[in-house]
Amino acid sequence: MDSKLSTRPAELAPFVMDGGMRLGSPTLRVRRLRPMLDFYVGRLGLTPKVVDEGASGLKTVDLGFSGAPQDALLTLREDPQARQAPRDFAGLYHYAVLVPDRRSLASTFLAIGGSGVPYEGFADHQVSESLYLHDVERNGMEIYADRPRNAWSDWRKISERIAATGDMSLMAPMSQPLDFESLLGELGEEGARGKPTAFPTGARIGHVHLRVTDLDRSVKFYHEKLGLETMMHVPQMGAAFLSAGGYHHHIGLNTWHSLHGTPHEDGDAGLDELKVVVPDGDVLREVARRLPGSRTEGGALVARDPDGIRISLVPQA
Repeated sequence: MDSKLSTRPAELAPFVMDGGMRLGSPTLRVRRLRPMLDFYVGRLGLTPKVVDEGASGLKTVDLGFSGAPQDALLTLREDPQARQAPRDFAGLYHYAVLVPDRRSLASTFLAIGGSGVPYEGFADHQVSESLYLHDVERNGMEIYADRPRNAWSDWRKISERIAATGDMSLMAPMSQPLDFESLLGELGEEGARGKPTAFPTGARIGHVHLRVTDLDRSVKFYHEKLGLETMMHVPQMGAAFLSAGGYHHHIGLNTWHSLHGTPHEDGDAGLDELKVVVPDGDVLREVARRLPGSRTEGGALVARDPDGIRISLVPQA
């Protein structure tokens, strides 16, 4: 890629990210690889593939599915010297694994629960239904299934009404208890629940939710630099959600534990890299024009968000 891509012109026209954008596998920097593999492979049933250690010299493992080994769901990078981030750190709140349908979510719920992994929460968000847990190094994980788009509420209108009225009760429909009876009904008769499988029809990263230290600053970055649309921005709640193509959110942001906190630093345990897959080189070049501090590495455009979180943008293969 030409180095001129990182030269910002005096004026830039408004940019909206192509709706074909998606998130790739996030990379987690982990302190002990073996317990993490016991969790992700032994309990969740993912398939490991050791990849080249590269210049870092750190052992790296892609985790995916046996039927699609080329599409990693998650990447683990072992670093025994990784620093434990402070309580107010900027970084990963959770990464979210999207399964194709409710039946897959029901099967995954039973399979993971049956493996002995404890859940930490469940929710019906109106646009989706979710399971929440953490891995053994306390990285947050959401597993969810979307409802049909025609059933989604308009987050932008809700956000506007809250801004106009201050009525936070408008958020209530988006955080309801999960209806387990209805969910498990997707599996049919009791006999069909006897041998549940986690991710029976595969999965992909649907969104990533980040802890940030300044909400408005981060919203501005992801909107203006990456061209994501702001679907909901509720300063009173300390959260915002942005996306491409009208999705409810690809990026979530919150300051619930990190307001004015500690920025991310290289070598911190937790999220090491957020990967964004763009449809083609034209989109990559357009983003590069807005990120004068970015650089290219192996065909990827690498940048940092305002809290120092590394973002790697790659063109669709």
